[in-house]
Amino acid sequence: MAHSMTLSPTAASRPGPHFLGIGAQKAGTTWLWTQLKQHSQVWMPHHKEIHYFSRDVMAPGGGILAESSILRRLTGSARAHALWRGIANADIRQSIYARDWDKLKWSLKFHFQSPSDRWYESLFAGRGTLLTGEISPSYSMLTDDEVAHIAKRWPYLKILLLLRNPIDRAWSQVRFDWTRGMRAEVRDLEEMKAFIDSPAQELRSDYLRILDRWGRHFPREQFFLGFYDEVAQQPAALLERVQTFLGIEAQPVRAESLRQRVNISKEVGMPPGIRVYLTQKYLSEIAALSERVGGPVKEWLAQASSPEVTAS
Repeated sequence: MAHSMTLSPTAASRPGPHFLGIGAQKAGTTWLWTQLKQHSQVWMPHHKEIHYFSRDVMAPGGGILAESSILRRLTGSARAHALWRGIANADIRQSIYARDWDKLKWSLKFHFQSPSDRWYESLFAGRGTLLTGEISPSYSMLTDDEVAHIAKRWPYLKILLLLRNPIDRAWSQVRFDWTRGMRAEVRDLEEMKAFIDSPAQELRSDYLRILDRWGRHFPREQFFLGFYDEVAQQPAALLERVQTFLGIEAQPVRAESLRQRVNISKEVGMPPGIRVYLTQKYLSEIAALSERVGGPVKEWLAQASSPEVTAS
């Protein structure tokens, strides 16, 4: 077991957060958030996904912060306004019911102050020597200028990225939307293809772009790359790697907690036509990624290149 660590006085004086999880969506980020939130040397916000940097109204889940005017959030008729009102009401009611005054104070700040870099830093303030961070998978979609701004303001950030076979990730996203009822009746292959090819979904699976974009602004030693395969097959080893990277003690975790599935998508088999379509779409990118990072990506490439798939 690693020695017990806390942030140095210099590091502790730096405005939070100290680490960011940037994706990928449907690649185990909720599992990682759950594990880190339980760690005694880590503090994470009461919301897994803050979406501060991806708060544009077109960013999935980030739209509730797109409107900086609190009055318009309270009175506006846009879907994002209604969504914000529902979330804010639930957060405040739950905090009061649980007598969780820290969460109540944080929720009031999160919901009723206008987003800014200083506001964002204040969401992590007052945590002493604890390591602070958040995980918003939509950060993988940020532009180069947005990543550059983050690196300039918080150059000490450690970046966490989990990847999943893009073929499986895309299908899991389709199934997740079904679970939420957004596309409950979608069964047509062409509609599935249109969703898979939508700009937001393509950006989420463009791993080479993500690696290049964030790699231009953060040094390799501040970048952690893990895989959904590890979450499924070797969760304890993956968590220990993450803890070592963050410089925190490797604390024991119950086996059932490590293997607990979260954000489960509806169990629906991938139609053969969609598997062929996704394989053709991502085969060359998987091959290029395999050359760059190796690891489980080599197995992704072997699966995508198998005669059973290519002959379908």
